[in-house]
Amino acid sequence: MDISRHLKVLMNSTSIVAKQSSYPSGLRFEPRVISGFRPVREPHLGLHFGVLQHVIGEQDRRPGSSYSLIADWHAVTAWFGRHDLQQATLATAAALLALGINPNKTFLFVQSQVAALGEMAWLLSCMTPESILLRNTVADSSALNKNNIGAVLYPVLMAADVLSIRGTKVVIARDQIVNGHKIRQIARAANRVLEGPVFPVPSMLVRDEAGQSQNAAECDAERQIPIFRGLRELSERIRQIPTGSQGPREPKNPDTCTIFRLYAKTASADQVQEMRSRYINGQIGYEEAKRELVIAIVERFSLAVESFQEWQKRPDDLRDVLRNGASAVAGEVSATVVLVREKLGLAL
Repeated sequence: MDISRHLKVLMNSTSIVAKQSSYPSGLRFEPRVISGFRPVREPHLGLHFGVLQHVIGEQDRRPGSSYSLIADWHAVTAWFGRHDLQQATLATAAALLALGINPNKTFLFVQSQVAALGEMAWLLSCMTPESILLRNTVADSSALNKNNIGAVLYPVLMAADVLSIRGTKVVIARDQIVNGHKIRQIARAANRVLEGPVFPVPSMLVRDEAGQSQNAAECDAERQIPIFRGLRELSERIRQIPTGSQGPREPKNPDTCTIFRLYAKTASADQVQEMRSRYINGQIGYEEAKRELVIAIVERFSLAVESFQEWQKRPDDLRDVLRNGASAVAGEVSATVVLVREKLGLAL
């Protein structure tokens, strides 16, 4: 596949535009799916197998009704330097595009480039009961342990991201379910203050692979496995994943092994079935299984790696995609802010 040609076609094609720049008449909400991604210095396997897979499915079902933001304002609660944050934001954008987000189907933008989201966050904070924020806080070492007010208001900004665009569904990671419930509570609280259904109360689409909950070890492993680094780095990270103590010729339970669970997500159905049989019958050791996992990841993401590298070479095109998304979304957010300002008596 000629990645450069593919990107040229993508950049020259007509981008989606916001369907409306005014608040909907009759307060009838169209289906809209919202997702957010914290900037990461090193895009990892968890980025793909977390929220992103659901986002891609939604964008294909309803092109033009999916909104994905890179949450750089949220990242500031765990400040890690101006240059690092900028680079992480661009790397995350390149990874999302390489892994399947299509800017002709999904509005992809950076949170801080839509300034009205900040105003909405303030307005929502004035309508949010204190108890919602102080109850069941999310223990996130990258944010809430930093002891700043921004971290406490984290769910309010999440609510602003969703409600400003009148999102009816939020695609959310399992470790953010508590904040997802808070978005719903904030929407209800704001509607009470505004004396009407100004905001939809969004449903949540939570990650759940094949009906099975992800365990903590699997989640941690995914976050440690880089998608776009070299083979040596990938192999080293996978080599460090803890396993059981069974010998190479002893039977093993594939369903409790992190290596197998990751392999099941990246290899073909036939390969997974064969690997399962080898686990159960004691025909493979953990070291060999790890080598097979490396091969499966390389094969699965080879085109994505090429695309990511191309986007990295074209930072101006990457910024254009993000600016176009922000420009389209800004009208949506402003229309919602105008309505809320009027209902609060702030419009003179």
